[in-house]
Amino acid sequence: MKKVATFAIIFSLFVVFHPPVFAEKGNISPWLKTDAKWWAEGEISDSEFVNLIEWSVNTKIIPVQYTPVQITEKQVPLSVKNIAYYWSLGKVSDRYFIETIQYLIRTGLVKLDESFHKEYSDELRKVSVFDDKKKAVVIIPTFTASAYSKGGFYEYYNGKCDTCTTTSIKYDTPLDYTSSQKAVQVLGSLGYKTITDIDVDKRPSILASYDKVIVLHNEYVTQNEFDAISSHPHVLYLYPNALYGKIFVDYLTNTMTLIAGHGYPSGTANGFGWEQDNTQYEYNDSCDGMGLYKVKNGEMLNCYPEDNLEYNISLLRTIKEF
Repeated sequence: MKKVATFAIIFSLFVVFHPPVFAEKGNISPWLKTDAKWWAEGEISDSEFVNLIEWSVNTKIIPVQYTPVQITEKQVPLSVKNIAYYWSLGKVSDRYFIETIQYLIRTGLVKLDESFHKEYSDELRKVSVFDDKKKAVVIIPTFTASAYSKGGFYEYYNGKCDTCTTTSIKYDTPLDYTSSQKAVQVLGSLGYKTITDIDVDKRPSILASYDKVIVLHNEYVTQNEFDAISSHPHVLYLYPNALYGKIFVDYLTNTMTLIAGHGYPSGTANGFGWEQDNTQYEYNDSCDGMGLYKVKNGEMLNCYPEDNLEYNISLLRTIKEF
């Protein structure tokens, strides 16, 4: 016999006898697992389960971050049903199941109500810095964008070009994943002042004008820039692998040359011998266990947040309060 979703049976009791539950991330009400199991076994239809998830998201029983529709799906992928089934058996974590729900929201299969949109807009205003008395600056990684561009250092690293340890500075190269595109867009829209590597290299004292400095994936920097950043008393290293490769810049020829770092010369890791190097976190782009830890002149994030920054109000609040 076809089962009725558990929430439909207990909903009235839940409302009458219990105050609203706002589950912590990674801690979902256990009765949902019964419905997930029934859905995976075909006892509940896709539309019934999606309605259950939608209700649970909009009543904040399932804790999710605000997520806009980015792609569209007409039906729930089988992989989602498999994840739900293994979650019901305790073989998949709550966190992973929540990430799957975020996927359903991104595809438009689970719809957020207007309160989510309003709450997100309200929270964005709270984490903006337009009226902040503390002066903050974000350093755009222009040198790193050049290193990753066509004819850059990575053509040398990949064995395609023996002479590409010297490359031109690409002033207008669009930023991408490797050069913190999302961070520059999001932080800029929230009112953060931005400058480039070039500004810091030419005038290192510029950083003294700011109460806090936010470093992105500024992987390739000059000695001037390294000294200015590492000596500033209040730096937020938002991306791991920053200050990793040492370069020399010739503004007359508009070129930059790799001096040391990233295995060049052979056996060299950090080009500055920097004791705070946190490159080991560079590939944690899912940001599981995201957190900041203290270093000599500030704090560092323990993951690569490019795909976890735009709608992460908690992280944006942390950046503002740093």
